[in-house]
Amino acid sequence: MTLSMAKLSLLSRMRTYAGLAFLVMPIVSAYVCKTDVEFSMNLPGKKGIAVDDSTMQWCTTQVPTNWPNNANTMSSLRLFKAWDDSWNTNAERTSSWQGLVQSITSNNIKVFLGTPITCDEEDDDAAWAYTKSLLSMLSPSLLMGLGIGNELELLQFKTGITEDCLVKLWEEGYYWRKFQQYTAEFDSLGFGSVPVTAVFTGMGLSGNPFYELAKKARVNSFLLNATSTYGSRLAFTWNMYPYFDPSMPIDAGTTDQCDGALAAASCWEESCAVPVQMRLARAKMQQMTGSSDDILWIGETGWSSPRAASLTTAVKNCPDWSSLETFSAFYEGFLKWDMNIGGGYKAPDHIFWFSMRDASNFGEGEHFGLITNCDEAMCKITSDGYEAYEFTLFNGPAYVYCGDAAIYDGWALGEEACMNKCQIYDECNFYSIWPLSHDGLHWCRLTSTCYTLSSTDWEVSIYEKSAASGSKTTSTTVEDVVVTTTAAPPVHTTTEAPVPTTTAAPAPATTEAPAPATTEGPAPVTTEAPTSTTTEAPAPATTTAATTTTTTAAHTTTAAPATTTTEAPAPTTTTAAPAPTTTAAPAPTTTTAAPAPTTRAAPAPTTTTAAPTTTAAPAATTTAEAPASTTTAPPAPTTTA
Repeated sequence: MTLSMAKLSLLSRMRTYAGLAFLVMPIVSAYVCKTDVEFSMNLPGKKGIAVDDSTMQWCTTQVPTNWPNNANTMSSLRLFKAWDDSWNTNAERTSSWQGLVQSITSNNIKVFLGTPITCDEEDDDAAWAYTKSLLSMLSPSLLMGLGIGNELELLQFKTGITEDCLVKLWEEGYYWRKFQQYTAEFDSLGFGSVPVTAVFTGMGLSGNPFYELAKKARVNSFLLNATSTYGSRLAFTWNMYPYFDPSMPIDAGTTDQCDGALAAASCWEESCAVPVQMRLARAKMQQMTGSSDDILWIGETGWSSPRAASLTTAVKNCPDWSSLETFSAFYEGFLKWDMNIGGGYKAPDHIFWFSMRDASNFGEGEHFGLITNCDEAMCKITSDGYEAYEFTLFNGPAYVYCGDAAIYDGWALGEEACMNKCQIYDECNFYSIWPLSHDGLHWCRLTSTCYTLSSTDWEVSIYEKSAASGSKTTSTTVEDVVVTTTAAPPVHTTTEAPVPTTTAAPAPATTEAPAPATTEGPAPVTTEAPTSTTTEAPAPATTTAATTTTTTAAHTTTAAPATTTTEAPAPTTTTAAPAPTTTAAPAPTTTTAAPAPTTRAAPAPTTTTAAPTTTAAPAATTTAEAPASTTTAPPAPTTTA
């Protein structure tokens, strides 16, 4: 049977001595992925990384302290949600939060924290309760902002979403009601000066000034209400992905070349995809509020390599589009970008790269991560053949292991995972690896020194770490060690450790707003990690509305339709904002053609209607809580003095 990652995460902290199970926590030390490729960086204080679900669930102690491929300290993180009931137990939640908060507080990292909105009020309130619990561990000085709802204008394209759900959200005012409720509770916790926001995609830019379509999504009405109620405290947040732009063509006369598309999409100059979209966003924000300096955040942008399984546009068959070289160039440009969007507009206030590690979208791999997975020591971007360390057999296989103080003492999913853990911790110089137990699991012990060999009932191999040049990281030799027993090695028994019984958690409610790509469990090379539960919405379908034909790509968490092809108007000095319950004025005319849009096309909005009311939503459906799984910790090797 396959051991669930929830069980593995718990078992990684358990060890059995004399029949009693104890939690064994690894020592938390600074994590920096290893690489020999370095990029320069502009404005590190205005840039951050979005944390994927895999990192949140399994390895919050491996949040990088520095930017991958750059020495600047990480200054901001985006968390899409505090926790998900489909993940692990309450004990695991507490452990993950402790690791996360330690990383945040020790490095003074600002957090952009999100909470989801769906059509299920009970689920939404449960998620919000988790958010408040995490907030109680953070001070207001560490909060950059609170995001309530993510990409809800794409919910209409999600399989299983009914018209009743959309009517509840937009026509009956459920989303606006919950936004006000959660903000009020947020303020009561002492965060009243922290910005609040709703996150939308480029599709939200496709209206006058924003997207508005009855029984589909009323972004315009929502933002009118929000700007009127919260004023300059409200941040406008947009997710932008030129990688999924459906307007990017294959080069003429070819079937797999895309040099023209790459020239427009993968750069960061004023005429390139992301800056062009940000000019348009600034113009539309000013049209609504009359202000030229509203808070503007880019909630997500990034590139995938290898190719994302959800990529369905014309360039999907172009090898260069999803190559590591293009990924590297886009990331290097992101780091070096001076945030200038041109046209005399104010630069965005903040931008986040998606994501920290590779993720999964409904079981399909998406590879936007700067690190491939948990327990991976290397950055994704390195030179060919780069290895930070080498390992040589120090002792064994024998019935002894390094008995010196442990840096980590727990399960590893495959032998390579144990080696990777030793590479992650700079203070690790030795790892002891036990034989295969069950479900690909090996007991793994990391130590800085190996002066003491302790006996065990199992044949253990001990490896020593050396720099890639071959020089040892310690001067220890086998002759230096002291064996703690003179008795003959115990007879190795063949009794397998009992396999824990697992009970799969039911799939999470299918009414959650499209969320960022969910994640797989850590997947060492030697053993495939079990597929994680995904929660994102499926791809938007092709939709025709009014006179505009819209094609949407498959990446629902980031998809943004192509917006207008006109250059954003020059900023004005008007100050009057429109009333919250009226529709926006017609879009201003422009005269200069803009470069190709960077996000997916959207249905043309119909005539706008009044802002949603605050009528209470119908009673939410209830999703039964996943039954707690029963775990019997596999006995780990015993230790004798």
